[in-house]
Amino acid sequence: MFTTDNTVNQTADTLGIKTADQLNSRKTELNQEDFFALLTTQLAQQDPFKPLDNTEFVAQMAQFSSLESLQAMQTSFSDLASSMTSNQALQASALVGRTVLVPTNAASFDGASEVQGVAAISSPATNAVLRIEDEAGQLIRTIELGDLEQGPNEFTWDGLDEGGNAVAPGLYQISVIGDVYGKPTSLPTGVYARVDSVNLGGAQGGIFLNLEGLGSVSLDDVSQIKN
Repeated sequence: MFTTDNTVNQTADTLGIKTADQLNSRKTELNQEDFFALLTTQLAQQDPFKPLDNTEFVAQMAQFSSLESLQAMQTSFSDLASSMTSNQALQASALVGRTVLVPTNAASFDGASEVQGVAAISSPATNAVLRIEDEAGQLIRTIELGDLEQGPNEFTWDGLDEGGNAVAPGLYQISVIGDVYGKPTSLPTGVYARVDSVNLGGAQGGIFLNLEGLGSVSLDDVSQIKN
């Protein structure tokens, strides 16, 4: 944009820069005030027999305006992203103590409260069965759900095994099997869980909810807030 002759050296001196190389090294740091100081000095020091061409002058102004606009846009996007993250964090913090539905095949039984979940299916299913297995993979209970309609179908497990005995608190695996178009099919399931706390950012980025007994899940995975 600016030549490296005596004019630039004088301009650099005006800004307190000793050499043209130092001027070049600080180009990315020039603000609007510095730019106009350089431009004014350039105009004052130009050869009267070879004045600055109007096209070059306009091009220099356009380049600076474009750079300034891009910087302002970047700042605006950064502010918008920060605002959105703050709003998400505020919304997530309001979930602490509430119950949310997340897609999972794991169910945490606390020894007292029944486990509630949903089988969400895109096509009707018949002869559906809820299966509960312990952490060792042993089947401890089956519950007949009958025919399920397309969409969410809620189910509950009272924490009892096939003999009617209460199982120990812990983590259990659940699955729903039903006939879809006459073929046994594993159906997508979700479980309700209580939100204990919220994590913001971290190595993975985003907002994560710490669920009672189930660990951490992304806020984006929450499909329903129960209470």
